[in-house]
Amino acid sequence: MAYSFWREMIGYMWLDENLELVQSDHPDVPYFHSSEELYLKVLFIFGLIFSLILIGAVTFTIKQKWGWVFFFFVLSMMTILAVMVNGAIK
Repeated sequence: MAYSFWREMIGYMWLDENLELVQSDHPDVPYFHSSEELYLKVLFIFGLIFSLILIGAVTFTIKQKWGWVFFFFVLSMMTILAVMVNGAIK
């Protein structure tokens, strides 16, 4: 998940790729498609959150602290839910 958010943001900023934003007058479009700046902020925030979850999970896997690994698994599922809820806000 972290890779997909970072890849789209880096592709736009440094690889001169275009963002495929749907017009905001369409009824099924999330609110953050209204501007490129807002869309990039959402990408950055979720990319950062998923990156921190990944770093935490790998760190505690190396330390063999399985309770914390499970915590980061649950946190990643809750963050995926947050991404879905954020995408449903019109």
